[in-house]
Amino acid sequence: AAFDHEENGSQADTGADGPLLGNVLERSVFARGGGYEDKARSFAGTVCLSSDTGHAVHPNYAERHEPGHHPLPNAGPILKVNVNQRYATDGGGRALFAAACERAGVPWQSFVSNNSMPCGTTIGPITAARHGITTVDIGAAILSMHSARELCGADDPHLLAAALSAFLEG
Repeated sequence: AAFDHEENGSQADTGADGPLLGNVLERSVFARGGGYEDKARSFAGTVCLSSDTGHAVHPNYAERHEPGHHPLPNAGPILKVNVNQRYATDGGGRALFAAACERAGVPWQSFVSNNSMPCGTTIGPITAARHGITTVDIGAAILSMHSARELCGADDPHLLAAALSAFLEG
């Protein structure tokens, strides 16, 4: 799914906090002859990868990163974790994504926001909370998020695509 309005809160009829995803998923279950219980089981058995970008450690601002978590360009996709649920990743989702990366032979990195600084968020927590779907926040490590010149490593799109393919095949 791709949504409008992600950068300004996702609260629109076509945003992640709107009814679009739930309606499409529900109609998919009902179109196959399923009922409410089938929908509940389907949502409970679903895993969503919320793929965005994430902060690579910037050489000019390394002190802004959690000391044990310095994601780097060209070092594989990042798995985003936040104790305050600004990212939706939980232990089970983390294990599923790590296993997919292992199957694909793709390295991966953890991103944990520095707790002394405010943390952004993604649509992952909205999807998890609104639909009861296990959601894992992942992405490519980039420098200069929200600047005119964001950049990632040349290998990162391929590494992320390989991890996503392994996840879907697994």
